[in-house]
Amino acid sequence: MRSCELCGRNMKGQGRNVTIEGAEMLVCSQCAAKFSPQSGGAGRKSATSAPTQRPSWIGRPDTRPAGVSRSPSPSRARKPKPRRGGPHLDEMVLIEEYAVVIRTARQKKKMSQEELAQRVGERISTLQSIEAGRLKPTGKTIRGLERELEISLLEPLAPVPIKPSRERGGSGATLGDIVKVKRKKAQKSE
Repeated sequence: MRSCELCGRNMKGQGRNVTIEGAEMLVCSQCAAKFSPQSGGAGRKSATSAPTQRPSWIGRPDTRPAGVSRSPSPSRARKPKPRRGGPHLDEMVLIEEYAVVIRTARQKKKMSQEELAQRVGERISTLQSIEAGRLKPTGKTIRGLERELEISLLEPLAPVPIKPSRERGGSGATLGDIVKVKRKKAQKSE
C-alpha cells in the first residue's frame, strides 16, 4: 500500500498527483483537498500556471544593477524593542510548592478537578498529576491555571551568587572552582 508523500498516511486507491509550491507530489485525497489550488480540492494543477506570489523562502527579487553591492541602511537596521517593566517569561521559574498552591486555590474557588481541567483545557489525569506534584505544568497550562484560579505560579529567576575564592586574594571564582571533575574508575585504581 502506498503512502502519501505529504502526511505519510496509507492511501486507499491510487492517490492524486498535485503540484504544491512547484513540487509535484502523490498525495492522499485529504491532502489533495487541503493543498490543491482548484476549487473542490481534488485534481491536478496544470504545470503551466505560475504562482501568483513568490514563496517566502525565496525572498524579494533583486532589482539592483550588477555591480552595486547591498549595504544595510541605518534606518532599516532592527533595533530591539524596549522591554516593559517586570521580568520576562524566560526569566521566570515555577514555584516549588506549585502543587499545594493549585490545590488550595481550586478548593477555595469550590471547583472540582474536572471543572478546572475543562476550563484550562487539560485532561483530568494531567491536572491530578500536577496537583499531586508528579508533573510540572507546561507554559500554556500555567497561564490557564493562573487565570482561572487568580494565583501566581511563577517567580523571577534569581541570579546564582558565586562565592569568591579566599585562597587567591579575591580574584573571583575560576572555572576550576565551579566544575567538578569526574574521573574514570580505571584511572582511580592505578
